[in-house]
Amino acid sequence: MIYAYLRLSTNEDKQKNSFDVQLNEIKQHFDIAKVFKETISGSAELHKRKSLLAMLELLKKDDKVIVLRLDRISRDTVQSGWIRYEIQKKKAELITLENKKKDNTSKLIENILLAFAQYEKETTIWRINKAFENKKSKGQALGGKYAKYGYEFYFEKGINNQVKKIRECESEQKIIKRIKKFRSKSPGKIAKILADDGVLGKSGKAIERMQIVRILIDIKSKQND
Repeated sequence: MIYAYLRLSTNEDKQKNSFDVQLNEIKQHFDIAKVFKETISGSAELHKRKSLLAMLELLKKDDKVIVLRLDRISRDTVQSGWIRYEIQKKKAELITLENKKKDNTSKLIENILLAFAQYEKETTIWRINKAFENKKSKGQALGGKYAKYGYEFYFEKGINNQVKKIRECESEQKIIKRIKKFRSKSPGKIAKILADDGVLGKSGKAIERMQIVRILIDIKSKQND
């Protein structure tokens, strides 16, 4: 299958890269089976990229994703690297009209960028996890409405008031162990398995795909320590 992905930034509605322009240009070179499009910033958080995530979930071996330019996928280096990694993991191919035919130099540059983005992403995650583990070892709680999945907030009486602390949540740790066993499956399939079993996330709703992605990344990061 050949998919077209079109993105328009919220501040680009009067610029030349409209949806019609992108799609017409792509259709001059490829027969498109389905079009995915969204109006959102290229640096928006991944969980907000509903159309992009829906497309990634559908991808199968030998599928192709066509974009007008690489910045339509993302303007964030780390995010772009993760998206391209997900496409490659599905054994699909990302093609931009800027570079429809890949020579050896283009492949080398793409692999270097992908490796750099993956390294930068994992380094950032490692730092976040280390900060979390450091606070956890001291019984301190990080900010936010909910604790990180696998943990729970509790309050301990201090000298003048109650102190917010954090500890492992036994029930969620068991779910993480289940997710670890399902690593060969896609995040979407894992989320469906848990939803079918009635497993809920912190908000009281079914665990979503991006929650599974974050848990899998966390598992991988801890294995690399």
